[in-house]
Amino acid sequence: MPHVRRGLAAAFLGLLLVAAGSGLARERAPMDPLLRLLVRKGVITQEEAVALQAEYEAAKHAATESARGSGTTAPAPVAAPAPAPAPAEKASWTDRFTVKGDLRLRYEGFSKEGAYDGDRRDRFRIRLRAGFTATVTDWMLVGLQLRNGDPADPVSNNTSFDGAFQFKDFNLAEGYLQIRLSRGFGLVAGKFDAKKWWTVTDMQWDDDVTVEGIMTDVDLLRGDGAFRKLDLVAYGFLLEELKGGPDANLYGGQLRTAFALGGHNTVHAGAGFDWWDNPRQVADLTLSGTIRGNPVTNLLDENDRLVSDFEILNLFVTWTNSASATWPVKLRLFYYRNTGAKGPGADQDTAFFGRIQVGDSTKKGQVAFRYSYYDSEPDALFYVFTQSDTGRGSDVKAHRLDLRIGAWARSYFNLTWYNTRPRYREDTTLNRWQVDYIVRF
Repeated sequence: MPHVRRGLAAAFLGLLLVAAGSGLARERAPMDPLLRLLVRKGVITQEEAVALQAEYEAAKHAATESARGSGTTAPAPVAAPAPAPAPAEKASWTDRFTVKGDLRLRYEGFSKEGAYDGDRRDRFRIRLRAGFTATVTDWMLVGLQLRNGDPADPVSNNTSFDGAFQFKDFNLAEGYLQIRLSRGFGLVAGKFDAKKWWTVTDMQWDDDVTVEGIMTDVDLLRGDGAFRKLDLVAYGFLLEELKGGPDANLYGGQLRTAFALGGHNTVHAGAGFDWWDNPRQVADLTLSGTIRGNPVTNLLDENDRLVSDFEILNLFVTWTNSASATWPVKLRLFYYRNTGAKGPGADQDTAFFGRIQVGDSTKKGQVAFRYSYYDSEPDALFYVFTQSDTGRGSDVKAHRLDLRIGAWARSYFNLTWYNTRPRYREDTTLNRWQVDYIVRF
């Protein structure tokens, strides 16, 4: 079967390149100079400028077609006196750069019987993320971000305050090229944060993970009434390259849609599929200590090999009510089933995730409440990139409560509590609490 898998992988990457080529082949009008200036000044983002340009071109095209269909000719515009030319503004190279990041200070406590001295542990941690995006053209940008943390841990950017004042590691977390030809087509390649491109939960993908490979988002349909959109997300991620054996990769895609139901209600729904090619190579890296972070919680045989393959179907829906700007409501539900589960894992192949949030903390004094429920059988999800704060990659049943309070100067407080236990193996319940202060810049 290796040649079949390689053929499927080649076909999948071919589809990504075709999607990219079809987007690149689209004829584009030059961006309006005013929009370009607004991007340079940081008033709007490049993506917003591209979307505004696309909407203007679409409206102009629709007006022309309407005039043709009615058999009339659009009246010629009346020439206005030409204004005196404004002095040309010399663009600075710094106008093409946008710097952004955040700093998080955290106190964290644990309680688990028999696991710590006095069954209790406390620590203080820091996370710093800093980077920039550089606008190359109206439709292309390059991004870079550095983060602290253990470079061998893909699911955490935290560094503990210990080691007697030792210096802390700072690593390349993102380095990517992004192409956004219009609101309906985008492509990103390199090492990047994929959360803005696909629909996932932190049970499946920890918030600190940055992927490596290529990802594209293509609009298939878009409407202005109750139906809003139908789009396709496709991706190919590179996990481990080997000289003496098959490589480990991840291929997948999602089909998503959105509807406006009236009364400030919106529904987003979709389905996705992930195919992990040769995941054993990744599990071997964890078992050997090369990768730190989540432990291997998938089922293993007597030779420490994965029992199941991982070909994961996921279904998801999000309902949002924005009637109140202060107290918006969002409900998210996800279902996972590993269609590649086999042997003893065939009965341990299903996972559920649910989250409800009430409130918004973007402004000073605003408050948001959130409850999350995690329930994953051992072979429902591949362990390596899942939520690390539950203490388990899969085989988990957990509750999470969050209270977020908007503070001053683009900052907020976040209080979190986890209650976690294994679903399959016998173990003691873990309680974990966090107090965070986050500043964005």
